[in-house]
Amino acid sequence: MIAMCTRIGFGLGIVVALQTGLCVRASAVELYVATDGNDAWSGKRRGPNAAKTDGPFATLTRARDEIRRIKKTAGLPGGGVTVLVRGGVYRLDSPLELTAADSGAKQAPISYRALPGEAVRLIGGRTVTGFGPVKDPAILKRLDPAARSKVLRADLKALGITDYGSPKGGGLELFFQDRPMTVARWPNEGFVRIVEEAGGKKYDIRGRKGDRIGKWVYDGDRPKRWTAENEVWVHGYWFWDWSAQRHKVKAIDTAKRLIEVEPPYHGYGYRKGQWYYAYNILAEIDSPGEWYVDRKGGVVYFWPPAPIDSGTVVVSVLPTMVTMKEVSHVTLRGMIVGAARGTAIRMSGGTANRIVGCTLRNIGGGAVAVSGGTGHGVVGCDIYETGSGGISLNGGDLKTPTPAVTSRRTTTFTTMPDGTGCTRRPSRSTGSATAPRTT
Repeated sequence: MIAMCTRIGFGLGIVVALQTGLCVRASAVELYVATDGNDAWSGKRRGPNAAKTDGPFATLTRARDEIRRIKKTAGLPGGGVTVLVRGGVYRLDSPLELTAADSGAKQAPISYRALPGEAVRLIGGRTVTGFGPVKDPAILKRLDPAARSKVLRADLKALGITDYGSPKGGGLELFFQDRPMTVARWPNEGFVRIVEEAGGKKYDIRGRKGDRIGKWVYDGDRPKRWTAENEVWVHGYWFWDWSAQRHKVKAIDTAKRLIEVEPPYHGYGYRKGQWYYAYNILAEIDSPGEWYVDRKGGVVYFWPPAPIDSGTVVVSVLPTMVTMKEVSHVTLRGMIVGAARGTAIRMSGGTANRIVGCTLRNIGGGAVAVSGGTGHGVVGCDIYETGSGGISLNGGDLKTPTPAVTSRRTTTFTTMPDGTGCTRRPSRSTGSATAPRTT
């Protein structure tokens, strides 16, 4: 006979059996992950045993796979599953991917959480070691005289880091002492102005005159220092103050003081007086905190703002940290997540997932992107130093209408890189720390 159970009392959890069946409420399962763990162990112990034959898992992926095994062999435990992660730094080799197979249930949720009182860091980057002085005469000649004894170099290729992405955005970024550093740029702060359009294809937008071709006159002689550079980029608000785009520089005529960029050109064109800066320039490492990657040689150059041994240098590698696709009733809680090139956590479909009490920082894209599904939430998180915003929510159905029922009660910001590694202050006009929009 099938046992039927109910609870009585005022939240006491007393369980009684109806008819002749005996019912015992299933307890939650706890699994552990630790930096001194081993994926060959059971994951049921908080720390290794004395014989070092059993203990916690070493990775979140192994804990996920163990939950899949439990569900397949015995079913989802009545109280759900909690993965308790011990304090430490966990460098992910690949994103943690959660699918429908990893779902919990309303009364039996699955949680991945930091052990209370312990700091858990999920890192999508690699530590860079082996920094030393620059000795190549050709490189020293390109550097500012004041920087030559300050700039250090490290061989990324020798560390197995060979994918650097594009300077346009979404590529490698460098962090030191858990802060984003600035890709070498000019000017070091703010912008310079277009002196005159020089493309030769003039046009007019409601009385505002500009040029459709990305070619203009610059002021001063600073670009003379860039003649040996491999890949100079510019980032500017070329016609309107609210529409930006990044361009790779095609040519610089230092005699005529002309900069020309490669197409596709900005949709609104270019206008005298508009503002831009140049970046990704080795010769512009002229202040502490600036860096540059030689993508052809696989070498990073960095002027640390403090002694190099006073902190750890990390470069971002993974495009994202966690993906949640059609998964339901899963919570990530209390972790520090960072050093991803794109959006740190992506959630699509599913029901009632939560990102709770996490710190999301040092991210090239956004912190969390939610697309579709219902009842999701990002709650009580600290989000700062991101390249293209905080939380993106996309859901619901206007035709029905059906709400997405998604919450985002979150603490955000301070300064943010603009997606290229060039740190940008929040806009004084809006108070927003959102990165410039690329159109």
